Order: sequence, then structure tokens, then C-alpha cells
Amino acid sequence: MEYRYEVGGAVVSVRVERTGAGYDVTVDGQTYAVRVPWQRPGGLLLEVDGQPQQWAQVAAQGAQRWVALPGAEAAGPFELAVPVAARRRHGAAAGLGALTAQMPGVVRQVLVAAGEAVARGQALVVLEAMKMEIRVTAPSAGVVRRVAVSVGQAVERGQTLIDVEAA
Repeated sequence: MEYRYEVGGAVVSVRVERTGAGYDVTVDGQTYAVRVPWQRPGGLLLEVDGQPQQWAQVAAQGAQRWVALPGAEAAGPFELAVPVAARRRHGAAAGLGALTAQMPGVVRQVLVAAGEAVARGQALVVLEAMKMEIRVTAPSAGVVRRVAVSVGQAVERGQTLIDVEAA
């Protein structure tokens, strides 16, 4: 799966590919072997290229992401943002119908049923991916037209989870 973030005005490409022991993470052409031996809300214990790392603290709000790495405290947390063009593309599609998985994972909870009215920002589905819990939320108020997944189901990136009709 490929992600694009804006960091300090420059767009950075990050590709994450699952391997048997963890992940290959490529950042602008440089590949790192990454394992996540343990995680907790707000942080990950990382092993990069076989070297244990301390906790990477992470936080998110909307399209913004912050990552604080050990040894880089003087620089403060790194601030990442989804580029504006990508936000528009996802926002337009999300409000008009199908909500899709943004990465491969497993459905841990389905929080709504077909015919149910939902509010903007309401959690609809909880996925587990890369030892993280991902809440898929309603981009706007609407009505659930179809639930396309069930608890325990493995999903792929781009797979439809729920169809929502905007109110």
C-alpha cells in the first residue's frame, strides 16, 4: 500500500508491504525492514533493520499526523499531512456512496446496520491492520444502504465496507 504525505512543504511517498516477519517500508526509494513487536494506543515499539528502537509516539487528527521519535526530541514531533489533492479525491468519493478499506486488514466490529441513520464522524466499522485499530467513520450524515462485510472477514485495500447515502 502506498501513502503520500506532505512534510515541510515536500510530498513524501511511503510504501508499506507486508512480509513474513513484518513489513518492508520504503520512504522515497530507501527500504527498511520494520517489525512491530508490540503496540499500544498512541505508540509503537519498532525494530528497524534488525535494530530495536524505542517507542514511536503517534497521534492523528483529521488529515494531520504527528510522529515523535526517540532521539529526535529537539526537532519536536514530525508533522505529516495528507496532500490536499488526495484529501479531495477521498472526500468526494467517501461522501457519495461506498466507504472502502484504506489498507488490508480484518473486520473487528460492524457498528451499524442497513437502514440506520448515521451522523457525520460516527464510527461505522472497526478494522485491525498492522496491529492498529482503524475506525471507519461516516464522512457526512446519511443512511446506511448496505453493509458489505462481517466481523472476522479479511478485507483488501479498496474493498467496499459500507454504502452510505448522504442525507
